Amino acid sequence: MAFTREDIEANRDFFADKLRAERQEVDIADWAKGTAALDIVLLDTRARDAFTRGHIRGAVCAPTEELRELMAELPRDKELVTYCWSHT
Repeated sequence: MAFTREDIEANRDFFADKLRAERQEVDIADWAKGTAALDIVLLDTRARDAFTRGHIRGAVCAPTEELRELMAELPRDKELVTYCWSHT
């Protein structure tokens, strides 16, 4: 299947937008190690008990079900980066 010029441009635009909208895992790992100077707030959106058992150094506990209430307390001058994981 050959791609048209429009297909190629649409794909390029899609992935360029995606890269601008998503922080790469390696960037966050470097930030957590202190080897990258990012102006971010890392939000761990898992439940509080999961956060207590372990989390990325520097992350803020912000469970998904509490985000609406917590939004007023979060800085507006920094990039907010969320993460979570599941064993399912």
